[in-house]
Amino acid sequence: MKYIANEGLPITFIVFYCVGLVLYFLPLTHELFILVTPYTLVLVAVAIFSHHKEWSIKTIAVLASIFILSFITEIIGVATSKIFGMYTYGNGLGFKIADVPIVIGLNWVFLTYASNSIISKYTTKNIPIVVGAASLMVLYDILLEKVAPLMDMWQFSKNEPPVSNYVVWFLLALVFNGAIQQFKINTHNRPARWLFFIQLCFFIIIAIHNQY
Repeated sequence: MKYIANEGLPITFIVFYCVGLVLYFLPLTHELFILVTPYTLVLVAVAIFSHHKEWSIKTIAVLASIFILSFITEIIGVATSKIFGMYTYGNGLGFKIADVPIVIGLNWVFLTYASNSIISKYTTKNIPIVVGAASLMVLYDILLEKVAPLMDMWQFSKNEPPVSNYVVWFLLALVFNGAIQQFKINTHNRPARWLFFIQLCFFIIIAIHNQY
């Protein structure tokens, strides 16, 4: 049981994303990859949060607030093109409300939680955790923007996102990580840290494949 809790899930994630790469690269299964992407995101998020150590009403309220605020921000961003720039969501993230996939809110929650978990492993000071986690989320987004159109997630009108996209990402990440620190949410979750870096490797492989 200890192996499954501490080692089995990260190894399962590696196998899971390797299978995903096969589905992505094979022309016969590429459409299937696009179809199942939102469901796999939900599945791995459930697996991650099943390993959260201290569930409470406070924790649920903070994570739910991140979900709602990020989702509302995305809706405004898509509708006005004033926040992240001019972009539209494709079909790669599943069911939408007001042209925004519901799963995008869950993605914000996971990224905030996982980046906070990574930085808080090395320091207990609030400011370094908040700034470090926010910076990590921006680095993640820089890579994600390269592969999002390839996976039919979203597309900016000029192909490349404006600088304002990364500025807003950083500011939102500061707010969300600030909330986690303010309310003392325990994000020490080894599988979450693993999944963050496994996803990064997954995107890097797709980006390199597309480039060459």
